[in-house]
Amino acid sequence: MLKRLRPYFRYLRPVRWQFFGALFAGLIYGLASGAGLPFLIKVMLPKILVGDGEKVPWENLLFVASILPAAFVVRGVAQFINMYGMAYCGQRVLEALRTDTFSHLQKLSLGYFEKRRSGDTVSRLITDTEILRAGIVTVTNDIIKQPFTLLGAASVIVVLSIENSEFIFVLIFLLSVPACVFPIRWLAKRLKNRAKKLQAQVGDIAAYVTDSVQAPREIRAFNLQKPQVAGLKRRVRELMKWQLKVLKYERSVAPLVEIVAALGIGAVIIYAGRAGVGLKEIAPLMVALFFCYEPVKRLGKLTAQLKKMEASLDRLEEISLEEPEVHDPEKPLQLGEVRGEVAFEKVSFAYEDERVLKGVSLRVEPGEVIGIVGPSGAGKTTVINLLLRFYDPSEGVVRVDGHDVRDMLQADLRDSIGFVPQEPLLFNASAKENILIGRPDASEAEVYEAAHQARAHDFISAMEDGYETMMGEKGTRLSGGQRQRLALARAFLRNAPILVLDEAASALDSENEALVQQALQLLMKNKTVFIIAHRFSTLSIVNRILVFENGVMIGDGTHEELDKSCKLYRDLRQRQKFS
Repeated sequence: MLKRLRPYFRYLRPVRWQFFGALFAGLIYGLASGAGLPFLIKVMLPKILVGDGEKVPWENLLFVASILPAAFVVRGVAQFINMYGMAYCGQRVLEALRTDTFSHLQKLSLGYFEKRRSGDTVSRLITDTEILRAGIVTVTNDIIKQPFTLLGAASVIVVLSIENSEFIFVLIFLLSVPACVFPIRWLAKRLKNRAKKLQAQVGDIAAYVTDSVQAPREIRAFNLQKPQVAGLKRRVRELMKWQLKVLKYERSVAPLVEIVAALGIGAVIIYAGRAGVGLKEIAPLMVALFFCYEPVKRLGKLTAQLKKMEASLDRLEEISLEEPEVHDPEKPLQLGEVRGEVAFEKVSFAYEDERVLKGVSLRVEPGEVIGIVGPSGAGKTTVINLLLRFYDPSEGVVRVDGHDVRDMLQADLRDSIGFVPQEPLLFNASAKENILIGRPDASEAEVYEAAHQARAHDFISAMEDGYETMMGEKGTRLSGGQRQRLALARAFLRNAPILVLDEAASALDSENEALVQQALQLLMKNKTVFIIAHRFSTLSIVNRILVFENGVMIGDGTHEELDKSCKLYRDLRQRQKFS
């Protein structure tokens, strides 16, 4: 397990001096506990234990009264520095670990997120990283501190045994210390599987709660409150079951070691009593023997911690070792100024085993405005996903300005495309910050102008704090049409040479749709535009329409041409006309 953790110790490099300082303090604490306290007792007891009726000399009392607090001050300060230093290093490790995992998450392709529940991913990022942080710091600390405590205590026993031959037998009881290792290993093997199931259950609850919190309207509309609560109760009961299983094995270690220690110490007491050994001789030995068992108990807990870490590491590495499906090239093409020419050359694509685009070929000249229509599942959105390079085609090539998009940096490609999705996501930030996503370096005047063009300025200005009004999670404070107009403002602000509108007008009323289309006429000048639309009124501003069915492009032409040559186009138009 320690070999597997080795790559993660790099997170300690930025705080290595604080970490080594805390380790050194832990070493002092370990030696002060394991060797220092038994030695002090050996030195002090003869000075204060006198015969009946005798008074302890003042110099002896002053010596004991000064040396004992001084020893505990050293031990206490070392313990504080060790614990605080380790906590500080641990928080820095947690910060770096979470940031790196989250950063890697941003590199993964859309396919990764489509296969996993968001709540479980959040649980891995929060809970599993915390377990790994605690493990890295605790393991490293105890591997240094506890062996030195054990070594110090065992050294005292050996020295006392050499000084007094009657104590040789105590060395035999030290053999019970390694004997504790076997039941600890047996417990640890059973702990890992249970810890992994526990963490999976924590992720399941996080995912379940996330799903519920994100769908308050649907839950109330279908009266799902009670089934939702019942579902959570089932999951919490399952969580409690695995928590108790982990707790059972984790908490078995300390009592097991303590029982072995008690048997060993009990045997020493019996022997000492029968041999007539006095308190002055036996007390340091007893303290040293106790400090032999305490590190074993701690190291036993450490074994349990390692198994919990291993379970969390398995879950974290499902993220950190996941390779993105879409890669940037090693030697990327420098795009320069994009003209907006787009070409698909015999492009096919499949989601897992489902083929959703089949041999699509098309060429779009700079400045063309293209409408894309077809029934649900026809492949319209997939065309846009491939253009934005959210996925790479299974076969064929997608080109921009004659260049394969796989030869470009993803960031450069997407900087050249303004995108308004069907369901735009607004972040829990101000209206101004949400618009600035389109171009973060834009001026305030440019933000206002973009909002005006998208017909969003009036409703933004009417809110209590205007452009500084917080939008709420996913823009819950706005209506569907308002969210879409705010997303359109991003596209106006970006002013990219290629513009993609995926059902961008679906939530607008007729009046606002007409206003937005007027603005779009200005925005689309000298740009290549793709408009996916079910509402045929949106297509009034396009000069060419592509028709898709079952992943095949079956029509390409103007409205008049398709109305004569494409039955599916006529059917879709007629269906909407009478809907």
